[in-house]
Amino acid sequence: MNSKKLLAAVLSVTMLAGSLAACGGSSNASSAAPASSAAPAASSENAAQPAPAPADAVTFTVTADVTGARAPYVDRFAELIAEKTEGRYQADVIAAASLGNAADMAQMLQMGTLDVLMSDDMSMDGVLDGALGFAWLPGLVKDYEEADQYYNNGWIADRVAEIMEKNNLIRISSFCNGFRQVGNIKHPIKELDDLKGLKIRTPSVESVVSFYEKCGALPVMIAGSEVLSALQTGTVDGLDNAVFNYVNQGITDVITQICLVNYCYSGGCFIASPDFWSKLSAEDQAIFRECAQIASDEFTEFFRAETDKIQQEGIDNGQWEITEPSEAMQAALEPIYQSIWDEFYDKYGADIMEPIISGEYKNG
Repeated sequence: MNSKKLLAAVLSVTMLAGSLAACGGSSNASSAAPASSAAPAASSENAAQPAPAPADAVTFTVTADVTGARAPYVDRFAELIAEKTEGRYQADVIAAASLGNAADMAQMLQMGTLDVLMSDDMSMDGVLDGALGFAWLPGLVKDYEEADQYYNNGWIADRVAEIMEKNNLIRISSFCNGFRQVGNIKHPIKELDDLKGLKIRTPSVESVVSFYEKCGALPVMIAGSEVLSALQTGTVDGLDNAVFNYVNQGITDVITQICLVNYCYSGGCFIASPDFWSKLSAEDQAIFRECAQIASDEFTEFFRAETDKIQQEGIDNGQWEITEPSEAMQAALEPIYQSIWDEFYDKYGADIMEPIISGEYKNG
């Protein structure tokens, strides 16, 4: 091991030990999900306590890459593992985001200093040199049904898992991270011309930037924490993000228009360290996958229900006008999608892009 890797390993172990000591192996209260029928139920004082762990129980570490709504589903995953292995595996649940950013935790997984992580695919892409970016190219899926069929369970999920495994990350589930929509403070968007000239804050994702440029908008790449002030000062006219995230960004009372373009979808997953994964029997690997997917499915249900709730509240409060692209706009977007796919052909290669361009990925 070279000095750089040795230093990274020492820092990772130090951070991990400190986090465990600080949080006592449990998530902090600020990570609780918003109230929802889909969220894991809180424990009551009279609830039955789990049986004591066997003396030879294996303890593993698990966390989420961000605070907020995901953390309760890490707890849910830990609970399911203990239940389905009859206490043979016990999770030390580390407070979400306490080990650094997503890239830090991905590296910990790769080095074996963290065992399981709940994260979104876009965040993981930051340590994979953009190799996963094909998964959220504009126009691949148009609604939740297609997202579940092609991204969360189909060809896209399989390719993402393969790329992760080649990079020492074991993808063991899929969950919804939502469609990116365009919100703005200027006017309703129903036609392609309505996007022209709007200054839209976008993430630094090449295909997202290309999409808005081809639609005639002006992409502005600033930090998510700066969006509120940028809207208030006129630096930007709107933003690109999942509506679910508007609450975290504090912009629900500023944005007045939202167009449900559904042009770009991304997911997330529970990810295991190869070092930890290789020590599990085939039977236990199946249990971990099952538990991760149950927790992921419950989070997906919560995410989608909460998105609907946020949107409806915005309408009921008279704050938001929510529109959808007209048939003419949808038709005009199709050649834009094709153009972007062609643009990224060389980056992702024929094995990825040929099934996308031909539509074969929908038959996989």
